[in-house]
Amino acid sequence: MDWDAFGTAWHDSGCRILADLAVAHPGERLYAAAFHLFYSDDDKILSPAFAANTEAAVHRNHGYSTRFAPPEWRWDVLDAASEAMRPWYHRLTEEFLAPASTDAERDAAGDALEVAHDGAIARVCKAMTATARRGGIHDSLSTNFVVVILEGQRGDEEADLIRASVDPQALATVPELAEYMREFEVA
Repeated sequence: MDWDAFGTAWHDSGCRILADLAVAHPGERLYAAAFHLFYSDDDKILSPAFAANTEAAVHRNHGYSTRFAPPEWRWDVLDAASEAMRPWYHRLTEEFLAPASTDAERDAAGDALEVAHDGAIARVCKAMTATARRGGIHDSLSTNFVVVILEGQRGDEEADLIRASVDPQALATVPELAEYMREFEVA
């Protein structure tokens, strides 16, 4: 797999989708985008959901803030992102998972794919955050806009995924995200 090309495809698609959202909703302030709902099994890997939220859509739900809860965001699944990346995920399935014939091979292939995919998506997050902060997505995005992996399904890995997907300098400008990450570190 050409992980650089994969990352470029995600970056370009994600930036285009965020720019379209900013243009379509000029009065709203996008503060974050996130990858969540990662899925793979012994037979296939699917594109994670790509989500975005605005300050106006943040609320309290049963005592907790939805600021970093993508399933509660205004755009919790941006289907255009998954559709654009579908061929890449088919290729990942074919290259990593299809050749495995035994349970041990499937487990090893699945583990290797998860590690490689997590690393690639983390690099995409960092690149998209940098692009946004340079004004390369849309000038209405805040200077502390961030793209991050928020994969609540993987509980004890959440802090590591956030740390991997956000540069320390960027994380320092989003204190709410740093605080959210610390909650997982002490749990």
